[in-house]
Amino acid sequence: MSLPTPVKAAVVRISTTSGSIKVVAEPGLTEVRSNTGPLLTDESSTTIEGGHARVSVRVPEGTDLVVGARSGRVTIEGRVGSVSAVTTSGRVSIDAAGSVDVRTKSGRIDVGRTMSTCRAVASSGRIEVGRCGEADVTTRSGRIVLKDAHGTVRAHCVSGRVEIAMATADDVDAETVSGRIGISLPSAVRPQIVSSRGDIVDAAAFDCVVVARSGSGRVDVSNR
Repeated sequence: MSLPTPVKAAVVRISTTSGSIKVVAEPGLTEVRSNTGPLLTDESSTTIEGGHARVSVRVPEGTDLVVGARSGRVTIEGRVGSVSAVTTSGRVSIDAAGSVDVRTKSGRIDVGRTMSTCRAVASSGRIEVGRCGEADVTTRSGRIVLKDAHGTVRAHCVSGRVEIAMATADDVDAETVSGRIGISLPSAVRPQIVSSRGDIVDAAAFDCVVVARSGSGRVDVSNR
């Protein structure tokens, strides 16, 4: 089933009760195509309601997505616009997006890259992000990995390790109750560091502020 949709009105809303959701963004595509229905449209958006079925959708590159799933994996391939996704359980994987806001109760979150903001919240599960701008990441139980951050970073978890690699001289606030924290900065960046004990390692002139606190675990802040 296919539904012609102007590229400029590229907002697609997808929901399922159970079953996986897969979205593929294709260069040159000018319409939304889905293996299921019903498809509803107005001047600003297209809605796909999958119910209990597995949903497979093809969209034009740069399409904004709003995804809701109770159970089942969510996979987004290709380059899309902003992504807002809420799931109860199931892994969420996003290849490339303009911005990301993902919330899940149970399941791993993987984001390849975002051009701007990345927000991710999980009750339990690992969160891993490749290249991003500003990041705000929280999980109660699970590891947090930010590989290439280009903006202010907040990373908080209750139980789990936190690893952050900064690409720019931006502030970092990282905290875990139980687990190790590792933060790496570019070689020329001079940070002011607030340690787990609340000590301030002062620099005569600093480029950013790094707050790193762990209730039980080693904290490492270094230049690479």
